Amino acid sequence: MEITRRAFSGGGMALGVQTPAPVPPNIVFLISDDHTAADLGCYGNTHVRTPNLDRLAREGVRFANCFVASPQCSPNRSAIFTGCAPHTTSTSRLHTPMPPWEPSFLEQLQARGYFTGAFRKVHQGNEFNSRFDFYAADKKAKFETFFDKLPAGKPFFLHVGFTDPHRPYTKGAVTPPHDPAKVRLPRFLPDSPEVRNDLVLHHDFISRMDAECGEVLALLEARGLTGNTVVFFTGDNGMPFPGAKGTCYDPGIHVPLLAKWPGVVKAGTVEQRLISHVDLPATWVEIAGSAVSKKMQGISMLPLLRGGSYAAREAVFAERNWHDNFDPIRAVRTERYKLIFNAAPHFPYRPAWDLEGSPSWASYLELGKRGALAPHHLRLLQPARPMVEMYDLRGDPDEFNNVAENPAHAAVKLDLLKRLSAWMHQTYDYLPPAFAGPGEPKGRGWPVSL
Repeated sequence: MEITRRAFSGGGMALGVQTPAPVPPNIVFLISDDHTAADLGCYGNTHVRTPNLDRLAREGVRFANCFVASPQCSPNRSAIFTGCAPHTTSTSRLHTPMPPWEPSFLEQLQARGYFTGAFRKVHQGNEFNSRFDFYAADKKAKFETFFDKLPAGKPFFLHVGFTDPHRPYTKGAVTPPHDPAKVRLPRFLPDSPEVRNDLVLHHDFISRMDAECGEVLALLEARGLTGNTVVFFTGDNGMPFPGAKGTCYDPGIHVPLLAKWPGVVKAGTVEQRLISHVDLPATWVEIAGSAVSKKMQGISMLPLLRGGSYAAREAVFAERNWHDNFDPIRAVRTERYKLIFNAAPHFPYRPAWDLEGSPSWASYLELGKRGALAPHHLRLLQPARPMVEMYDLRGDPDEFNNVAENPAHAAVKLDLLKRLSAWMHQTYDYLPPAFAGPGEPKGRGWPVSL
């Protein structure tokens, strides 16, 4: 697209002088698979080796509080493509393909002239993959292929979906391997040799993924694209360990988010405000010069990236539904508090299939049989769960102390229940809301009545 500029000189007027409109920024989106925020060097983990992503954080912004829409792979990825909670788009069940009638941000970018491409894991079904102008599923496909096919003068959106650090794990992913004796063990996991050995393989796979991120970033530099390209990196859900992936505890929903935009984002920035994955597509369409669609539930971060006025979120929301078993859970998290609504509390904790056969879960069960688990680890082995869990994250960041029935927190609990129920109503959730809203009958049929 071109615009006409009228030039004035010496009282005369020259017409028809053409100047090309500025090309909108390119967007590169890097997404890891099963990756909690704590497992990056730039988030304070001194054990895992992630030099390329640490550099990305130094040259851009690190979001300290980014949360997924679902602690499950394909449901959360659908939220990234649509800007909607998974239940809104009928994609809340693991492996559900994106319905063909559901719009994504891709169509909006393509309407703005973007050439769109994806490598590897998209996880929205084969039909959805055809929405990209370029798609390569094979891990052997070279990243250069996309850049070779770029039409001249067109901006682009590139999605790179890594399968690391998803299970199964094997030795030899990186040299040298990470050291079990030096691994940073999160408090929600028991300390055993099996857990440590399992965790270092997880870190090996993260380090291998980091190296591939470095390949993509090096290609941008080699092709002279860095200056007009915004790079984002995140994880699709939490680490595949007991009490993390598939749960609405922070290790399941708190993921890394980095962004680099030369000349716009101040290098080395750390952003503390709450971010949800449904905010990503809203941000991308605005970067491309389009408007956030009415259906999108996210908040564009473009003003935040530019350092302007930004209406920060007061809360983020997450959901789990079917992940090789049915376990409907909803959660709301503010800066300080977390409330989890277990809609089927009679179900015990059940790990996802890839975690079920892991050394960590086997060790967890074995330690439980021997009575060797700490009290806060025993909740995963209980035959049932509370319908409502609530945690004061300021004093209990590991979510070990459920204060849902503590009278001192009654007002906060009521506020969170109202927030969660309002979100469930507004996003067309199929579950009965956690709390009866104004004008609605309380009691029979409602999960929670106060």
